[in-house]
Amino acid sequence: MKALGVVMVLAALSLVGLAQGDLVAQADALFHEVWLSPYSPTTAGELRAKLEVAIDLYLRALNLDPQNTHILNMLSRSYYTLADIFLPEREKQAVHEQGQIYGERSLRTSIEFVQVEKEKGFVEAVGTSKDVEALYWTYANWARKVELGGALGLIAAALRGDDKKLNALMSRCMELDRDYLAGGPLRALAGYYAKHPFNKDYEKARELLQEAMQKHGDYLENAFFYVRYYLIPKELWAEAESVLNQILSAPIEPYPLMNSYCQFKASQLLAEVQGKR
Repeated sequence: MKALGVVMVLAALSLVGLAQGDLVAQADALFHEVWLSPYSPTTAGELRAKLEVAIDLYLRALNLDPQNTHILNMLSRSYYTLADIFLPEREKQAVHEQGQIYGERSLRTSIEFVQVEKEKGFVEAVGTSKDVEALYWTYANWARKVELGGALGLIAAALRGDDKKLNALMSRCMELDRDYLAGGPLRALAGYYAKHPFNKDYEKARELLQEAMQKHGDYLENAFFYVRYYLIPKELWAEAESVLNQILSAPIEPYPLMNSYCQFKASQLLAEVQGKR
């Protein structure tokens, strides 16, 4: 009954949006409702359903305004959130690919970007963009898609030159706003250095993540990435356990969804780390 009630409420929201001719406002409201809701395995289904309705509303709105960068960026962000938090492992990669597609579409709404890309290539074109959201969510989806391919996927992506494109996207984000989404570019670039199949640089990852933690300690993924991308590769098990316990005892505000989900992941990782000591 509860699941049926959720579906009926979400359907009603969708219809109201259509009746008011305000699809984007309805989608934004639903996305932010999910963003401001704590995650738990028991609430995940309801939150996923709301996010999927938001995506549907964004897609309908995009049909009316195909060059709208806000819609394109929110689709890229919404697909990332859906895949990263709510989908089973086997479904993530394809959804991240959709997020990447909408992020790239947003970048290419710029005439200058398209012209430079045609003449000099994607990496050069990225340097012309001033849209942090388009850059960030294109990178986030693309990098996660590659990571989900495992070690062979990372190698294949590097051989294709994807690593240079990803580096360009996040380096441009760093130039424009390294503090976007509580240090998102710092986190992302740290992950890039920690996971690169040929040129790992854990010290660079540490430097970036320590800056993120210092500036944005209330966004728990900064500390979680520090464990995952520096302390664990360096086999600093005692410190990793300490940081994970700090994550688990931290407040989830002001980022309820991401911080509560980070605590969920930290609890799983803690058992693994304790087994290494």
